[in-house]
Amino acid sequence: MKKSFLPPFGKVFLASIFLLLIGGAGIFLIIHNFEPRLGPRWLFFFFLTILGAGVAMPASYFIQRRFATRKVPGKVFIREGLMFGIFLSLLAWLQLGRILNNLIIIIIAVGFLVLEMLLRMAEKATFKAEDGS
Repeated sequence: MKKSFLPPFGKVFLASIFLLLIGGAGIFLIIHNFEPRLGPRWLFFFFLTILGAGVAMPASYFIQRRFATRKVPGKVFIREGLMFGIFLSLLAWLQLGRILNNLIIIIIAVGFLVLEMLLRMAEKATFKAEDGS
């Protein structure tokens, strides 16, 4: 039997559902009740980030389930979800200015992947004292 290095899926799933409900309801209300002015536009980006985090957390869990070789803390799923949400909001913002193209999407995605790799390397390099009890 394979040892699990992940927290229980129920916790990740509940957090994901919570973020999906808040983000989806917020975007629905923004689109249907407000004109596209400055305040509602920033709220749209905020709710899009929350919605993207809710979508990415279970996907991140299943990717980690397949490839994890050491213990993965729960904060990693939140961080990866938020990074995906920020990535979506950044793409939406660039699309508003009509400057988004495939090359920019690839460059930004590679930048986020490199950032995640560097954060993982920093987590591995930190000293954690073993509990001897």
